[in-house]
Amino acid sequence: MYKRFAKIAAITILVFTGHISRSQSRYHPATLFPALPLLPPGNEYRTATGEPGPAYWQNQSDYVLDVTLDDHKNVIKGTATITYTNNSPKALSSLWLQLDQNVYKHDSRGILSGLFQYKDAEKKVADGGFQIEDVKPAGASAGSITYDVYDTRMKLSLSQPLQKGQQLTFRIQYSYLFPVNYKNADFQVNRTDIMPSKNGDIYAVAQWYPRMCVLDDAEGWNTLPYLGNGEFYLDFGNFQVNITLPSSYLVEASGDLLNPEEVLTPVQLKRWQAAKAGSDPVFIRSAKEVAEASSRPAKPTCTWKFKMDRTRDFAWTASKSFIWEASSFSLGNGKKVMGSSLYPLESDKPNSWARSGEYIKFTLQHFSEKWFTYPFNKAVNVASNLDGMEYPGIVFCSARDTGNIYWAVVNHELGHTWFPMVVGSNERKYAWMDEGFNLFIDNIATKEFNKGEFRGYAEIDMPVTALFADSLLPILSRPDITPGNQVYNVQYQKVAYLLALLRNEIVGVKRFDAAFGKYINDWAYKHPTPWDFFRSMNASVGEDLTWFWKSMFMENFRLDQKIAKVENSGGNKTMVTIENIERAAMPLLVDITYVNGIHERRSFPIEIWQYNTAYTFAADRNETVSRVVIDPDQVYPDVDRSNNVYELKK
Repeated sequence: MYKRFAKIAAITILVFTGHISRSQSRYHPATLFPALPLLPPGNEYRTATGEPGPAYWQNQSDYVLDVTLDDHKNVIKGTATITYTNNSPKALSSLWLQLDQNVYKHDSRGILSGLFQYKDAEKKVADGGFQIEDVKPAGASAGSITYDVYDTRMKLSLSQPLQKGQQLTFRIQYSYLFPVNYKNADFQVNRTDIMPSKNGDIYAVAQWYPRMCVLDDAEGWNTLPYLGNGEFYLDFGNFQVNITLPSSYLVEASGDLLNPEEVLTPVQLKRWQAAKAGSDPVFIRSAKEVAEASSRPAKPTCTWKFKMDRTRDFAWTASKSFIWEASSFSLGNGKKVMGSSLYPLESDKPNSWARSGEYIKFTLQHFSEKWFTYPFNKAVNVASNLDGMEYPGIVFCSARDTGNIYWAVVNHELGHTWFPMVVGSNERKYAWMDEGFNLFIDNIATKEFNKGEFRGYAEIDMPVTALFADSLLPILSRPDITPGNQVYNVQYQKVAYLLALLRNEIVGVKRFDAAFGKYINDWAYKHPTPWDFFRSMNASVGEDLTWFWKSMFMENFRLDQKIAKVENSGGNKTMVTIENIERAAMPLLVDITYVNGIHERRSFPIEIWQYNTAYTFAADRNETVSRVVIDPDQVYPDVDRSNNVYELKK
């Protein structure tokens, strides 16, 4: 074998080194095609084929939340009763919780680092966030608990370790103060909000209770502080939520409403039941009824009770100003879901919120059929100050959006049901597994919505080459180290572009869709890492895509394929040499035109770049070539197309 490969190597040197100087190219094949794997080895928790292993574990966090809203002081106050189940291999002497909204305190790490800051850095704004009043175990045998708050985290120290397989129930008395200067939109990043409208404020209530940090086998306790760009990483569990507030408010939330007869008027109850049972849109409260006192029960307060199982979070909304429209529809497997839209009179426009129900229905039906069945019993879309923010079963979209932008936001936020509400990746570190995956499936959905109504809008808001600028960080970068002007480019658009490239050009639609669907199903209600995704796709498509993950995700490598030489030699076949100039590699597509006008399209696999920086091949016909074009349809991200064309000199 040695002599055979030595002979091939000698021939290769004769073919290439006479024409191509290695110094012209930055490409090193061994970087993209290493002998040793770049991905960590599989283990009993996470297999080398990208599936959860036989010993995979994750802990569970169940919540009972009893709270009241003081709409004069904008304070939520109440009790969070949390039952934490330790499924990890060892006993735990402490637990960690997230208090994300402490980022609103003037001395928070997010404020001081400038990542989550006021628009006017000199402006003094009153603190928002949490006040923890007490933490106590719910059972007498649980021992004592002490707590310490560190910025956006809280540590519970247990007097008795929580053993493997045991549960601990404890109660937290707390209050949460909304950001007080909401009307001036002082915060650069805002995932909870109060929006003024003509008929009353609209509360978008999220990250509003102490939430358990995730303990996993990959990194232990995930206690990164909340700084702004990085979103959330949460356990799955069950929720019971009771919200008490003035009866003049309408409330919707993540979970199923358990007591509609107690919080709706008799007329509204009948409409709510009709919307749940039928398929036609029903206005539970119409536009003309918004200002009528009779559209709400005649009592001081209402307690809205909700329940939601197997979810990672819970959010809700409340306002006196809501128009409330709802309708039910079936998914492909026969499951029935209610779509619920709430918005103020100002948003009641035909090319905007009046189409909310239509967008909800299509999005849930399309993604359920294509990838994984929508897991909840309803989907709520709320008009708010937030430009778009997602939670299980409920999304907040801009009250002002219209047209294509409104469609795109609703589709995208509901698309987050699949990433990360079902596939529970770590958004704090890997936002691209949430935002990029979601935008990728959104782009597919947009092409199919309403016979392509919004198909003409660009998927990428910039030249593709801008996604590979030297100044950009790699996709595999923490969100909180990513400059704000790169977040959308890197975590959203570049990931969506690359997945589409992999799907459409490299492995094919059929193979990709089957592999991507398997990844979703394997990791539904679990916590995959980037390595799990890479290994899963490799195993399912039957290819070692290390070169792709390395160059496109782990690094910000660029692609530049160059026509280095075209040798027309009389009646013999023309020899064409293509050089790989930059550090990335992609399959090669070449269009050849002969002087007689005949075209020839040639394609070559990625393996041609395993050996050297250049590749030479012969045209198929014994005729003179007049033109050669690399990647004629521009499907690959070549950063310099000026060297992609050869023209025969006349």
